Amino acid sequence: MIPIFVISLKDETARRDAIAVHLKERGFDFQFFDAVDGRQMNVLEHPDYNARRRRAAHGRDLKPGELGCFLSHRGIYEEILRQNLDYALVVEDDARFDENTKTALETLISKHANFDIVRLLGSPKVAKGKHRKIVPLIKNFWLVRLRTAPGGAHATLISRKGAEKLMKATKTFAFPIDTVLGRGWETGIRAYSVQPGLAVQDLSFESAIGEERHDKTIALSGLAKLKFKITRLLFKLSEALGKAWVYWGNAPRDLATRKKFS
Repeated sequence: MIPIFVISLKDETARRDAIAVHLKERGFDFQFFDAVDGRQMNVLEHPDYNARRRRAAHGRDLKPGELGCFLSHRGIYEEILRQNLDYALVVEDDARFDENTKTALETLISKHANFDIVRLLGSPKVAKGKHRKIVPLIKNFWLVRLRTAPGGAHATLISRKGAEKLMKATKTFAFPIDTVLGRGWETGIRAYSVQPGLAVQDLSFESAIGEERHDKTIALSGLAKLKFKITRLLFKLSEALGKAWVYWGNAPRDLATRKKFS
């Protein structure tokens, strides 16, 4: 049985009811994990927040809702380690799963593939992107390595080793949690995905994080604006190089793993 934690604000009864019905239909047992409500928190007052790094990369601070989401996920990593779980599926309450999810994940676990996290990202953009097939699961589903690092933390399978790495990676922070999940070149986290995607987000609900995170306004001028153009360019360059290093640097390991399971 796969332990499942559903991150949800305690007062979001409609969202909780909807995900509960959905997970039961998919054959999953689960438990709710009360999310940290960051919407009224002051990001700049959090002792672990690296404002300088965040502003250099994005020209603005994290939003309160992003902070709450980050802290909620970090709390679950702690719980995985506290319970000494071999693995757990971490789910946000707007996730919706393909009918093959349970069987695909059970097959993956039965193969004892070595992973830190498996991001169950289902979207046309991810599906069209370059990826490397590694371990066959069921039907046409494969464990894969994505060429890029898309956003989204709505459904992630995490091993105990992955939780340990994530705790280290989230000790201080400058980015939203889904960004951290994709920065393997920096964190050492061995991240995979499953394609075709197993989980999408139900967009019929308003975001529990808040819509502030979509505000890309950068209120800079003069020397600060010029400095940001330079730091932003360096950030984007380092990201591109990091993603390429993870994908191509792991090609021999991936191909050896595929040969093992073929």
